[in-house]
Amino acid sequence: MIHVLLSGNNKIFTGICLCSLSILKYTKVPVHIHIMTIEVPWHEEKKIPESSVNLLRTVVKNKSPLSEVSYYDVSEDLINDFKDSPNKNPAYTPGTLTRLFLTRHINCDKLIYLDADTMCHMSLEEFAKVDISDAEIGVCLDYMGRFWVKKDYFNAGVLYINMKKVKETNLFEKAIDLLKTTKYFFSDQTALYKASTSRVYMPMRFNEQRKIKEDTVIKHFCKGIRYLPFFKIYNVKQWQVAKVHSFLKIHDFDDIFDEYHKLFPNLPQLI
Repeated sequence: MIHVLLSGNNKIFTGICLCSLSILKYTKVPVHIHIMTIEVPWHEEKKIPESSVNLLRTVVKNKSPLSEVSYYDVSEDLINDFKDSPNKNPAYTPGTLTRLFLTRHINCDKLIYLDADTMCHMSLEEFAKVDISDAEIGVCLDYMGRFWVKKDYFNAGVLYINMKKVKETNLFEKAIDLLKTTKYFFSDQTALYKASTSRVYMPMRFNEQRKIKEDTVIKHFCKGIRYLPFFKIYNVKQWQVAKVHSFLKIHDFDDIFDEYHKLFPNLPQLI
């Protein structure tokens, strides 16, 4: 069984559902999808309701009977660790901090963490070709950060985690401790970069942050820059289907978008 973690607040649950459908399309072995969420008193975001996760679980089980979906509300963890942190309101949302608590709640040998704004383009079995037996995490370079931050700065939107190793080294707890005292713009990503001691840099096809290629495993709909015909910073997510088509010129996931409408008629519809 392949273990996958998706996390965030209720606003991005549509992304979690779309990503889950893409996982099931390409990955034919059983998967265990772990969903972590938070709700904190200092931010307006709300946690993903367990009822929504139950709906996703039904869809997953119907499509892949041996697969599983688990739900974790880690609000208490985040409140206890970050209520006095300079990073309690990070550049994006507190929901990005949720993944830092994964070793407290999930037990498995290897875990694939995926941001909610990712989509599978090939089977997750491709990750097994990456040897992380002596490393804490498998990562991909950050497309822009490698120029603006440091040449080996990685993007934490896709992580291949050696769970046994990170529990031995306390990687995620070290990252939490860093964030309790030091303000970072890309808070959890930078903390993981600074706290990690052994990494394997995977080919960019495992976290494709620009154009989809034939061997792309994960497409990440993250923020980017276009310079022509004029300078523009864009941030188009996969649930913004009209912009995915018109601006990004991506049609690879149209069947999944159609399936979402049929399977989740009571959830927010794609725009």
